[in-house]
Amino acid sequence: MRTMASVCFFVIMLVFVQNVFGNVCTKNENSLTCDECIRCGGEWCRERKLPTSHCVFTSEDGWCPVEREYLPAADDKSTKGIEVNPVSAERTLYVGKKNKLDIQYTSETKAKPKMLIQHSTQSFNIEFDIDEPECAGRLCATTISATPTQDFCNVTGGVSEYVEVKIDVGLAEEVKIKYYVVCACPCSGNAEIRSPVCNRNGNYSCGICICEPGWTGASCEKPICDETKRGDVVQCSLNPRNDEDCYGNGYCGICETCVCYTDREGSQYFDQDNNCAGLCTITNGDYEDCLVNSNGTSGQCYNSHSNLFMQRYNVSLTNERDPQNRKVWVKCNETFDDCGTLEYFAKRDERGDIYVMMVNHCNEIIAEAVVADTKVPIILGVLGIVAAVAAVSGVMLWKHLNTVPPVPLNDPQYQNIDAEDCTGENPLYKPPTSSFKNPTYGKW
Repeated sequence: MRTMASVCFFVIMLVFVQNVFGNVCTKNENSLTCDECIRCGGEWCRERKLPTSHCVFTSEDGWCPVEREYLPAADDKSTKGIEVNPVSAERTLYVGKKNKLDIQYTSETKAKPKMLIQHSTQSFNIEFDIDEPECAGRLCATTISATPTQDFCNVTGGVSEYVEVKIDVGLAEEVKIKYYVVCACPCSGNAEIRSPVCNRNGNYSCGICICEPGWTGASCEKPICDETKRGDVVQCSLNPRNDEDCYGNGYCGICETCVCYTDREGSQYFDQDNNCAGLCTITNGDYEDCLVNSNGTSGQCYNSHSNLFMQRYNVSLTNERDPQNRKVWVKCNETFDDCGTLEYFAKRDERGDIYVMMVNHCNEIIAEAVVADTKVPIILGVLGIVAAVAAVSGVMLWKHLNTVPPVPLNDPQYQNIDAEDCTGENPLYKPPTSSFKNPTYGKW
């Protein structure tokens, strides 16, 4: 081992608000899940009936001989450069455990390397140590150490997260390192939902029962309401059971309180304190005036509950998903008096504000109803015209059928009539008066 002066610096840059457990690593080891244990830097045993804790931070010989949860480890990879070795590398890290990487490079100035974190799928809460370089002529060597802290992983962290860093050694070539960090147990992906092992009151995962709300015990056999005073809050009925008690979004727990489902569309919005009411139910009830009076434009609507923001309808947004792959926008519909059925999409942010995109609005429905009513007199008018035409046609047909037929022209009395041989005197003919004498002339 060579003696080196070590310069230690901590890169703790909170570029976004972490969704962490809230100092979960201070909990009793017996109460940690496998994922929590790994994120805190512990080791896990999957054996079901283990006399000791499933999570330990210092393992002893014989602690878990059979079903120890071994974390994945990618093969270390290194690529040699022209003046730097390695010029790129991949390493696997575990929370709380240090990983070292030796770097050799040529340098005229013997300058200390500089490091920059380029990207992280979790946080930047990771400790890096860069040893002072030791040089023999132009050839220098240093060691990079990396240790993820207990607050590196988020609650959404998976089996293989990563951090990418860049090391500048004063040359054109730069060292690029990709650190893979284990933030979850592989066995967590094989959980048995509502397992018989857990009396169907919890999920069996990695050798332990993770109880649903309202249950406790190694096998989720004990209702929590037996240990605490329930008070007068009764949300639902166990005898008889009624699915409508929890709006169909949950079931009645042993303490006669609603336990909301977590695997339904829109379940992230179910209100545990309001009988698991969904976002559509809440919006229809609290914001009826906003929905009915909307004209499809953007704007804000106020009431005593929380803010509601109207957005223009955008089909592409309806497919938006959150980090848990849940639909962000929930499709809703409700029928209102004097308006009809309204359809819209809704979501709620972390502040409790509700956003709504109207698919249709009340003015459109009323306009459609008015257009439909104007068709009635038009149809009646057309039917009247058709009836009049039919009546006229009937009269003309009747006259045609009852007309006296003409005298046949082949009758003898109509034969041999010709203008040139037709002579005779008309007995009714009177010659015109050529003069007239007024008997009263000269008497006045």
